[in-house]
Amino acid sequence: MFPVRRRYCGLTVINSKVLVLRWCSVDVYDTDGLFVCSFGEERLKNAFDITAANDGRVLVVDWASVVDRGDSCVHIFSEDGHHLDKFKLQDCHCPTIAFHTLIEHVVIAHRKEERVVVVEIFTKDGEFVRSTKIHEEINYAAGVTVTSYGRIAVLLQYINGKCKVLVI
Repeated sequence: MFPVRRRYCGLTVINSKVLVLRWCSVDVYDTDGLFVCSFGEERLKNAFDITAANDGRVLVVDWASVVDRGDSCVHIFSEDGHHLDKFKLQDCHCPTIAFHTLIEHVVIAHRKEERVVVVEIFTKDGEFVRSTKIHEEINYAAGVTVTSYGRIAVLLQYINGKCKVLVI
């Protein structure tokens, strides 16, 4: 256990480094808790979630809320924090991200429209592959992950405040 420097909103681990996401940057620690560096300050505006790919890439969802009126996107960084690329997300609310290690794809879960959550799959370079809509009384997708067997699990919060996990 170790303290972090600031309030955080996401976490991932890559090659014995702990990456802690803040609203506008990523703080990097070694596994003993020693602060290594920060990156993303010049790119991230409203970072919402983080994941790591097999090849060392770090993917950060930057959500343009209704207030920002900008484009939501996924920023792609190298393991040492160099900005490599980004790809846009369309009409998303509270996007969460995971990396599907078996097929090396990026999984994004978010609310697309009122009461509809969408799970979208992209290549790790940002090319759209496919999507699935979940039509229920859903407020938003609170999280997404991929099981070791390759199934996608989405944590859904319903309008009534209850939560369920949907495994696809």
